[in-house]
Amino acid sequence: MAIKFDVEKLIGKLDIIQKTQIPFAAKQALKQYGFLVSKKLLPAEMNKSFDAPSGTGRPVPFTLNAIRYDVDGMSLRIYIPDNSQNGKRKEYLYPAFYGGEPKQTKLQTSIKKATKMFGVPAYGNLRALGALTQFADIKTGYAQKIATSLADPKKPFDGGRLVVIKGSKGRLKPNQIFRAKGSSLIRLFSLINNPPTLPVALPYEKFVKDTAKKRLPSLLSLQLQRAMASR
Repeated sequence: MAIKFDVEKLIGKLDIIQKTQIPFAAKQALKQYGFLVSKKLLPAEMNKSFDAPSGTGRPVPFTLNAIRYDVDGMSLRIYIPDNSQNGKRKEYLYPAFYGGEPKQTKLQTSIKKATKMFGVPAYGNLRALGALTQFADIKTGYAQKIATSLADPKKPFDGGRLVVIKGSKGRLKPNQIFRAKGSSLIRLFSLINNPPTLPVALPYEKFVKDTAKKRLPSLLSLQLQRAMASR
C-alpha cells in the first residue's frame, strides 16, 4: 500500500520559501514514518493482536519481521517482499490482515489427505502433552509423528497410538483425532467438513493510514524546520 497526503492540509499554509523545502522534508519524514510503522508500531500491534486460540502464544519473529518499506521521492511504500521465504510471509499474514482461510500447514495437508476433512487443533490438550512451542505452534517433531501415524495407523504414536474417529463409536463423539494410551484418550483435533476461516486480527491498511494521520504532521513539521534551518 502507499501513503498519499497533502502537506498543507497536514501542517497548514506554507510560504514560497518553505514550499521549496517540501520535497526534501517530506522524503525525510516518510523515511522516519516508514521505519517507525514497519519496525516498531506494526510489530507491536501484531504482537498484541495475533493471539493463539487458547489465549496463549505470540507471533514468531518470522511474522514480526515481515514488513518492509521504501521511499521514492515523496512516495512511501509499505510491503512484504514477494520472494520472502518463497512468499510464505504473505500467505500466512493475508488472512490475519484481511480474514479468510489460513495457509494450510504440512500437518493440515496430511490430515486432509487421511480423513478428507480439516483439523482444528485442541490447543489446551496439545499444550498439556508438551506438543506446543512457546508461540503455540505444534512442534515440528510432534507434527511429523502425527502425519506418519495418519499415513500408517499401525505405527505407534507418542507411547500409544493415533485414533481417528469419523462415524459414531460408542460414547465418543464423531470426527475427532485422539491419542490413545492405555485406557486414556486425549483429543488432539476436531474434524470439520469445510476449511476453517479466520476473522481479521489486525485491520492492516486502516492501522497504517490512521497512524499516518496521527504521526505524519509532527514528523513533517520537524523535518521542515530542520530543512529551513540548514538553508
